[in-house]
Parts: sequence; structure tokens; C-alpha cells
Amino acid sequence: MTIKSYIYILSLITIFTGANPLTAQEDMTDNAYAMKADFLYRFIDYVRWKDNPKNQAFKIAVLESSPITPLLISNAKNKKTEIKEYKDIAQVGSCNILFVPYNCSIPIETIISKFSDRSVLIVTERNGFGKKGAHLNFIIIENKLKFEINLKAINKSGIGVSSFLLQHAIIVQ
Repeated sequence: MTIKSYIYILSLITIFTGANPLTAQEDMTDNAYAMKADFLYRFIDYVRWKDNPKNQAFKIAVLESSPITPLLISNAKNKKTEIKEYKDIAQVGSCNILFVPYNCSIPIETIISKFSDRSVLIVTERNGFGKKGAHLNFIIIENKLKFEINLKAINKSGIGVSSFLLQHAIIVQ
């Protein structure tokens, strides 16, 4: 194992174990969104989409507006990734990840229903959305940023999740 690989694995462990403490109040700060943006990019390495050609740009859609969008765009400079915000769910075409911000006005049930027949990873940040069918949901536990995975929703979508990611997630049904 090279030193670069070792450092990469160590940084993943640090991120997935919640080494960066957050309070519930800080959940909506730039620091929290920077961490969430980093998580989203790391999820790409541990999730498999059944219909994503290798040479096609990876697409992340953000529903409505969120402070995460400029952070995702700045991190995408050296990656083959497209980031776009959509004001309306009807405008969202093909994407790999759909990020649904906390203040989204569209009901989560509507979002899940619209994408139920597609291989789109739905990532949210509101308590309870993991249990309602979002694939991944950011939450704060003991002042640390964590994420839930809804295995039933993941399996239904045809998306594969690595065991490494599952080890660091809170599993909800």
C-alpha cells in the first residue's frame, strides 16, 4: 500500500467515524455543508449505479437552492462531474445523485415517487426522511455529522452500496 493510499483511507475513516464535531445549530453552516459536500463526493466511490456508463459525466442535482451547491461546484473542478440546481422537480432530468436540502418545499413522498423507477441516489438532510424512503439522510448525533441508509429503498432502486459504507452508516428501514 502506498503512502497516498494510506492517507486516503485514514481520511475516509476520520470522516465516516464523525471525527468533526457539529452541534445541531451548526448543521446549517458553511462548515457543515462543506462536510456534506465532501461526503457526497466520497459516496460516489462506495455506491454502484446500474445504468451509469463509465465515460459519461457524473451528475449531481440539487433540488431548489442550497448552500451546498457552490461547494459541490468548487470541488468538481478536477472531476468529470456536473452540478446543477433545479427549481422544480419536473426539470430534473437524468442524474446520479439528487440532493434534497432541508428547506425543500416539495414533499419527500413526491420526490421518492418521481424517482422510484430510476437509479438515482436520493440524499436528504432532514430528520425522519431516511425512514420515509430517502436512500441516505444526513443527521446530527452526539454533535457529529452522521448518515442513515435506508436499505429497503436502496435495494428497490437497484443501487449497490459497499459494505464499507454500510459499516459507517445508521441503517433504517
